[in-house]
Amino acid sequence: MPYIKEEARVFLDECIEKMTECLTEGDSLTDDEYLSILGEINYCFSRILGGAIGNVSYGKIAMTTGVLENIKQEFYRRVAEPYENIKITANGDIREYAKYKRI
Repeated sequence: MPYIKEEARVFLDECIEKMTECLTEGDSLTDDEYLSILGEINYCFSRILGGAIGNVSYGKIAMTTGVLENIKQEFYRRVAEPYENIKITANGDIREYAKYKRI
């Protein structure tokens, strides 16, 4: 769950903003530029996880992969799903999915 207490965010946000600035060089990225830095984003997250895990155990591996899955799901829920809904409205739904409209 990414929703940690505000006081816990202060230090982390400074680091994250600095890393984001390093990755984007402080600029707004085009689609192609964003796609080109995804490997660098992967590298950063891999270094963070590798540096934080310490002694490897099954439990740590299981918990870490669970957190990564939660990150993926939350990103999809908060970013991809609203985008998909805009596209459904703009272009029309798939006939077979239309019967599953949200309440």
